[in-house]
Amino acid sequence: MRFEAVNLGPLGRVEVEVAPLTLFVGVNRSGKSIVARALAAVTTALARAEQRYAGALAKRRRGWYAEPKPFLVDLFYEELGNFAFDLPVRVGARSTVVRLVYGGKILVVERDVLGNPKVEGDLVEAAARRVEETLRVSAREDFFDYEPLFYPWTTLNACNRLYPAAAKWIATAFDIVVAQDTIYEGGTEVRNLSSMVVSLAELARRGGCRNVVLEEPEAHLHDDAVFELAKFMYVEASRGKGFLITTHSDLLTAWIAALSAHPDPRELGVEIEGRPPVRVYRFHLRKIGDAYVEPVDIRGGEVDMDEAQLKVLQNLERAIHAVKHAMRANR
Repeated sequence: MRFEAVNLGPLGRVEVEVAPLTLFVGVNRSGKSIVARALAAVTTALARAEQRYAGALAKRRRGWYAEPKPFLVDLFYEELGNFAFDLPVRVGARSTVVRLVYGGKILVVERDVLGNPKVEGDLVEAAARRVEETLRVSAREDFFDYEPLFYPWTTLNACNRLYPAAAKWIATAFDIVVAQDTIYEGGTEVRNLSSMVVSLAELARRGGCRNVVLEEPEAHLHDDAVFELAKFMYVEASRGKGFLITTHSDLLTAWIAALSAHPDPRELGVEIEGRPPVRVYRFHLRKIGDAYVEPVDIRGGEVDMDEAQLKVLQNLERAIHAVKHAMRANR
């Protein structure tokens, strides 16, 4: 899937290819989360519209009384209204335009500064045909099923199913067990959760979607745990899951790059079912409200650290040196 946008948040223009494992890395306010949420907004709105459209068709096929057959594009407009704030217009622009390209089909969503949406392209029509052709209806009960055109990219708070693979990984790697709303660490119920436990528990409890957007999943994790997280996501991507990750961590990005470039990931303790495509994009901030995006070449398994992060590390090194100097002077 290709995602393109014009005048979205701080970005004048952005173009990214969304792979089963995609990383957006960069500093705050550079547009990482805005792009991820915009992709999630448009794809989730279409998925929810498909669900409603399939439900209406199922009623008609059963012979139940139903309203006139709806148009999927009208349902999409309605669902898109729930995500208005996920398509912010760039300051000074009249509108933002988001474009999805999938399977040769195109969906263009434009939102002006007043929040009015406009939809064009043939992707919605393709989704309607897919629902109609694959819809399966049970006459005995209110049940229907269909094959969506594609699975949406969904933010973590919109996932409400247990993610068994994540729960098993967390239990194995960290001795943290998630049982509905109760969390056990080392066999003991945890009431005062550490930030790390919260982050991992949320992934297990609310990460059941096929394609999930994770914002800064490495937050609060130790370096060794970041490697475990990278391996977990790489393995799951090889099994058909999708991850779009926004991160500040060059360490997480470097581990993903290393796994992708390694000739035999099994030497790193990774058992995969094929090599999942990986894409990495670095978001740069010129100034507040003005950012740009560029792809990162990870074929060598190495990732250059962002200039802003290098500056932070240099300042930290200077501060530590000053503290040590002051301590020596006060002896």
